[in-house]
Amino acid sequence: MATPAEPKIITPRAVLPDAPRAGGHQTTFRAIAAAALLVIGFWPILVSMYGSWFDERAYMEHGILVIPAAAYMVWTKKERLKTVLLQPSLWGLVLIVCGALLASLGVLAHWVWVSRMAFLVSLVGCIALIYGWRMIQQLVYPLCTLVLMIAPPTFLLARLTLSLQLLASRLGEWSLEALGISVFRDGNVLELVGIKLSVEEACSGIRSLMAILFMAVLYNYFFVQGKTMKSLILALCIPIAILGNAARIVATGVAGQYNPSLTQGTAHETLGYISVAVAAIGCMAVHIVMLSIQKVWRSRHA
Repeated sequence: MATPAEPKIITPRAVLPDAPRAGGHQTTFRAIAAAALLVIGFWPILVSMYGSWFDERAYMEHGILVIPAAAYMVWTKKERLKTVLLQPSLWGLVLIVCGALLASLGVLAHWVWVSRMAFLVSLVGCIALIYGWRMIQQLVYPLCTLVLMIAPPTFLLARLTLSLQLLASRLGEWSLEALGISVFRDGNVLELVGIKLSVEEACSGIRSLMAILFMAVLYNYFFVQGKTMKSLILALCIPIAILGNAARIVATGVAGQYNPSLTQGTAHETLGYISVAVAAIGCMAVHIVMLSIQKVWRSRHA
């Protein structure tokens, strides 16, 4: 009688011991070389972007923190990234070429935002070419965070700033009148008894909005679970930032009734930092409240 053949054991490809992993020395060398070439190729654009972080008109003071924050996000996933299978894709080369063309077009046409975004396109292309799309999937959040280091297009920033100026002026007017303080508003100028407050571009709230959006992105990554909850916090941080800036205007108006010197100088700047801190705390408070509501909902429907 013939002996039955032993069944073959098929090992899934994902766990083969000789499958290429993302943590190899050769791959690391390629990544370092690609990063160096990318920085050299985009050097003028990167220098320009770095300068925008210190330009008061760009409202991008948080930009200098974006790269370290994204790098730390990647570092927290280093063990997981080492297990990602290498599946280099030639589509990465296509993205690199597209990034180079966009950068050239942006420089020639003076489209600063396009040329800076081209750097991120080429960066994604390098990762896809060396590591593959599985690595891109693991790095989606840090890569999206890098968008915050690029100032919005000038026309969009100007329109948003003007809208926030007028909105902050209206909210300040309504709030001061609710407190019993007589106010006359003319556009973005608030006239109170004895003082006149002008809600300038720097006081529109765009600076605090950009900073708080960056804080919300960091808070989401490290402390918030679930895409729905993260999306809600990102969406709610916008009205929270606007309300925080309106509270700053109200506080300035009230303080100016007692001491007009408090409406400018160091005291005025201090109120701005306080409003950002309060708005950031407000985002965390919203998260805590939503978690409590979620817990009550689950307990009732368990």
